[in-house]
Amino acid sequence: MSQSRADRNRNPTAFSSDVAAQAGLQLGRDYVHGDVFPNATALWTAKLLGDPIQLTINVIDKIGFVTRLGIGNPRWVYINLPKFLWDSLLPPEKRDVIGFMYRHEGGSDMIPLFPKYHES
Repeated sequence: MSQSRADRNRNPTAFSSDVAAQAGLQLGRDYVHGDVFPNATALWTAKLLGDPIQLTINVIDKIGFVTRLGIGNPRWVYINLPKFLWDSLLPPEKRDVIGFMYRHEGGSDMIPLFPKYHES
């Protein structure tokens, strides 16, 4: 079984470098360009350099689940929480949501970071 893009880049939700930058993460400190995004030539998965859960929480805290263009399209096809709902979650609950997302990204190496991984 090959390693998932989420695992290869220590990025549980496999967001792009563009999303990382939009959320205020710093290239070279918080992330570097990782795998090329599927079906894209100039879009990279952000390879996270620090705590993958905290960095992912920081990204979603800052920019939410929808794009900033137009009325906002979902960033992920399998989840789209309203920002007010995400903001109401405690850190362990945010970690659990990210664990749910990680499962949808096909991850396996970081399962120990998500105690409720199999419950979602």
